[in-house]
Amino acid sequence: MSSLPITTPNFTRGNVRPQTRHSGLTARLALDDQTKADAYAIRHASYLSGGFIDPQPGSLFSDADDLRQNAQSIVVYKGDIPAASARICIRDYTSGLTGWDEIPASRIFPEAVADLAASITHGKPAKIMESNRLVRHPDYATDYHLVFVLYRLVSHLLTETNSDMLLSCVRRNHTPFYKRMHFDYIDGPRRYPGVKFETNLMCLPKDGFDKTRQDFSIIGADPKTLATYAGLLHGETVKVFQED
Repeated sequence: MSSLPITTPNFTRGNVRPQTRHSGLTARLALDDQTKADAYAIRHASYLSGGFIDPQPGSLFSDADDLRQNAQSIVVYKGDIPAASARICIRDYTSGLTGWDEIPASRIFPEAVADLAASITHGKPAKIMESNRLVRHPDYATDYHLVFVLYRLVSHLLTETNSDMLLSCVRRNHTPFYKRMHFDYIDGPRRYPGVKFETNLMCLPKDGFDKTRQDFSIIGADPKTLATYAGLLHGETVKVFQED
């Protein structure tokens, strides 16, 4: 598919608090104002606690890419508490839509991204997904499980959008972790605009998707769960784990 179909829903925030690591974990795309604010608040708290940004008005951190049609943020909730978030941006010349020709990585590493796009030889322009702004609220800074939960959701959207590769601009100290997830180092380090750290460009090619899912089983999902995740693209709040 060449775009993310969206329907802006009316969300009601619940009052159920999680009792276990898995219980109560839900996710939704940030399509309405409240969920967008939740995503920006998690980012602000995460980056501020790491010293990567200065305090921002309203304790919210967003940028111009959040306004682009080819960008969507995901928010993960523990009960009613916004716990983690990630953003996906898609470079897709096949969509025929304005604003789908640029992702953050293509501004930071223009030559490298152009070379990666040129390496796709299936006869159509390459469709490239970038995962960025992957953050946990500082209250959950030691919950590494949430990182894999975010990649579980990103992995689903990667498949649904039929992207040729997944890029990420990775903080230098996180590069070894991404290598274990079968990402290849491409270029860097270079400064990521808006934050006080440098990043390396990392790439997971399409032929590495299955291997990553096999080696990190939490990223994979059974058909029933994937069917549930399909609701994300229509503005639904979905359970992260089907057994919940």
